[in-house]
Amino acid sequence: MAKNYFKSMVHLVCLLGAQQSLAVAMDFTGTYRFEWTEVDRPSLATPHERKAYGLNYLGLDGKIIASDGINIHTRLDVLPNTDPAYQNTQFGQQWGSGNSNTSTTNVANSNATSKAPDSQYLKVSQLYLNVNQEYGSLVIGRAPFHFGLGINYNSGQGPFDHYATVMDMVSFKFLIDNVKYMPMIARIYDPVLSQGGVLQSESFLVEYDRPDTGNLIGVMLERRKGSAEVNDVPINTGANPNNNPNGISVDNTNRTDISFQKTSFVLGKSWDPFGFKVEAGFVNGDLGVVKNGQGVRWNAYGIASELYFPRPQSKWDWRMHFGFATGDNPDTVDYESFHFDRNYNVAFLLFNHRLGSYDALRTGLIRDQYDPGGTTGSATHVRKGLATSLDDEAISNTFYISPRVKYIWNDKLDLVNTITYANLVANPLSGVAFNKSLGFEWDIEFVYKPRERVQWVNQIGLLFPGGAFKNDAVPGSNNSFTYGFSSKAAISF
Repeated sequence: MAKNYFKSMVHLVCLLGAQQSLAVAMDFTGTYRFEWTEVDRPSLATPHERKAYGLNYLGLDGKIIASDGINIHTRLDVLPNTDPAYQNTQFGQQWGSGNSNTSTTNVANSNATSKAPDSQYLKVSQLYLNVNQEYGSLVIGRAPFHFGLGINYNSGQGPFDHYATVMDMVSFKFLIDNVKYMPMIARIYDPVLSQGGVLQSESFLVEYDRPDTGNLIGVMLERRKGSAEVNDVPINTGANPNNNPNGISVDNTNRTDISFQKTSFVLGKSWDPFGFKVEAGFVNGDLGVVKNGQGVRWNAYGIASELYFPRPQSKWDWRMHFGFATGDNPDTVDYESFHFDRNYNVAFLLFNHRLGSYDALRTGLIRDQYDPGGTTGSATHVRKGLATSLDDEAISNTFYISPRVKYIWNDKLDLVNTITYANLVANPLSGVAFNKSLGFEWDIEFVYKPRERVQWVNQIGLLFPGGAFKNDAVPGSNNSFTYGFSSKAAISF
């Protein structure tokens, strides 16, 4: 009898679980990709510091339909990159990562005799509640955010995007016809449970978007502020500015309150023979650190423009990208670098991979820069990872122009040619003359689409570096020719 009672209870639990599952639906979308990248001479000098790596990654975007209009979203990163420099990215695991615990006392994990590499934890990078109503939607949780062309805020939804703008936010998006209003509060960093001592962002978005007529106009305002105890702006004390150290060269490590504003504008319009989109971003405010006895302010701006020349009945597609981003001058107190989001690419090598013997683009504030074994205090300080870094460079301190033409060979094959020319804006070296030319790059892409939502891209980049990469103030610097190759496949579902 007890046995029959137990079986009855099991059947009842299963029945209730089945009924509950009928009320909750779960849907997964996402992207799987594999990438192989080689760059022959990232140093542009001798030694070459050649690099080659593969990345394997699966991003799953899950949606639980909990009730009518109430959804729970999450993003799962399968085989995430475990390098501390890339742990909050979408790079994926390096191909051939092997076993990390090999040693003479732990021979069971020997890479030479092992049959499997280290297993990895599943990473959860997003989790938020979305409540849809008649006139808008509420978002609460860790959610992605995108604006305009993506030079300031980029949600990383492209099949080969490696970065994403994600914030712990509360926002409500009001939709009235084609106009969107969106106030948002994001908690960037809150180290303690008590009140105070937080880094917080307050934003407001207004956007008019009408795809049927091609009209787009919008503005995004963000104010980020925090107290001294949460101010972790990267700094480097007592360093020679020519070394281009991580962060900002300042007098000491004493920090004060941080408060700066970001303003972004987007404008777009399309007609039958022509269309364009322009995004401009501005940053200004106090970084809460001291240099030469004065507070360091962040004053920077950048503009990205895209021109389209659609020809629906032609096999040719023409586009033009050009833009501008201010760069930091080491001889001033303020910090003037504007950094595009690293998902925004115009060339395969330039602004994607670290190039040259010093940081000509002045992007050390947003990424790891030096090898721990480098020699500090001189212009020979070794930059970190020319041969080991992934594509973590950004558009900054430059003016670029990048025309692109695509030839649609057939339904499955496209041939794309892009030529990019770029110059520096500000002198990245203190007290010495410099050459502005970053040179030009010719990229050739073969895009094969065997079926819907599947693409295989093979890319060759030929870089002819300009004189900006070679300077007598940096011993060993040069501007020798280099090239790169990439083969990557993505499946979206």
